Formats: sequence, structure tokens, C-alpha cells
Amino acid sequence: MDTLIHADIFFFVTTIAVVIITIALTVLIVYLVKVFRNLRKITDEITEETILLRKDIADLRSEIRERGSQAVGVMDWFGRFFGKAKKSRSKKKSN
Repeated sequence: MDTLIHADIFFFVTTIAVVIITIALTVLIVYLVKVFRNLRKITDEITEETILLRKDIADLRSEIRERGSQAVGVMDWFGRFFGKAKKSRSKKKSN
């Protein structure tokens, strides 16, 4: 009779433990589903922005190809401007 009482107590405690673990796993799964939904939204936004960035870079490249000679002229102007400053400094040091 004593062993029957021990078995009843064991099954009662085991049942409570299984119920608690099941509730905890259910809550965990609900939160994981929410996290994965948010992660999917974030990756979708990143994908859209990457596509837009690719398009912007392609537009920039085509713009550079169309106006390449103008860009070279501006770069030459800056080169002459900064080139003179370096030469004048070096002349002052040599005097």
C-alpha cells in the first residue's frame, strides 16, 4: 500500500512538471515566432534598400561615364590648386 501512495505522488509531481514545461515551451515558441517575424521584416527591408542602393550606384556610374570629362577637368583644377601650394612651400624652405 505504501508503494501505491509513492507511485501516486510520483505521477502527480510528474504531471505537474510536464504541464509547467509545456506551458514554458509554448510561451518560448510564441516569442520565437514574434522574433522570426521581426527578423523577416528586417531582412525584407535590407533587401529592398540593397536593391535601391544598387540602382543608385548604377545611376552614379552612368552619370560619371556621361560627364567624365567634366570630372577630369575639376580634378585637374584641384590638382593645380594644391600643386602650387606644395611648390610654394618647398620654395620657402629652400630659401
